[in-house]
Amino acid sequence: MTEELNLMGHDSDGGSEEVVLTPAELIERLEQAWMNEKFAPDLLESKPEIVECVMEQLDHMEENLRRAKKGDLKVSIHRMEMERIRYVLSSYLRCRLMKFPNRI
Repeated sequence: MTEELNLMGHDSDGGSEEVVLTPAELIERLEQAWMNEKFAPDLLESKPEIVECVMEQLDHMEENLRRAKKGDLKVSIHRMEMERIRYVLSSYLRCRLMKFPNRI
């Protein structure tokens, strides 16, 4: 089952354009944003669309796992993947907070 997610972007004219991504492409974009933020000396441009879409995807995955059979190996593997994605998302947000100029 291939699912596609909508991600709003902005073109050079200031208008908005809709980009359709698969969940794998979305996670790839999150990982790229995370690595860029992690290794950049300054705070980079925010990616709120990616963060929001990943959070929605995690909610959707959690709901699917609640309906799955207990004890199934696939459930354990999917749960591990969800934890990995949560780690990347949390680390991305932590990196941004650490660079925020007026942190307390």
